[in-house]
Order: sequence, then C-alpha cells, then structure tokens
Amino acid sequence: MIIINAIMKVQSEYREQYLTLVQPLIQAANAEEGSLYYEHFEKTDEPNTFVMIEHYKDQAAVEAHNASEHFKTFFGQVSELLSAKPDIVVAQPIQ
Repeated sequence: MIIINAIMKVQSEYREQYLTLVQPLIQAANAEEGSLYYEHFEKTDEPNTFVMIEHYKDQAAVEAHNASEHFKTFFGQVSELLSAKPDIVVAQPIQ
C-alpha cells in the first residue's frame, strides 16, 4: 500500500471555488480501481489549509490516478487558487 498526503493552502478569497472544484476529484478518485481510500479534510488549526489523504493498492494505482482526466482537470484549475505549492508526502507503510 502507498499513502499520499497532499496539503493544499488555499487563498481565503478562493475557498468556495476550491471546495467546488475538489468534490468531483474526490468522487472520481474513490471510484478508481486500486484506490483504497481518498478523503479531504480541513486542518482545524489552519483555516483554508486542506489535506487529501490517499491510500493506493500499489504504484500502478498511483500512476493511473495521476494520469486521470479528473486529476489533470483539478490541478489545471486549482493552481491559481493556492497560496503555496502543494506539499505532497508519499510513504509506504512497513508491513
């Protein structure tokens, strides 16, 4: 299993637009084969800082997600709404 945490810092004036754009990504990512878990949360101590927690069966599932239209569409639209580059951490748990 591969775990990815993607942290997005959204400019406050674009909060609602971001929340609208992220919904189709979450729904589509959860329907992908090889996607085990894909959820989106806001940090309680940092308004407008969101974290996507993603669990994938294997590297092929990660690559399929990154090549998907919903992923490309989201990142093509969201970059101008962010106040910083996304912070993406990839980990493989010890089994």
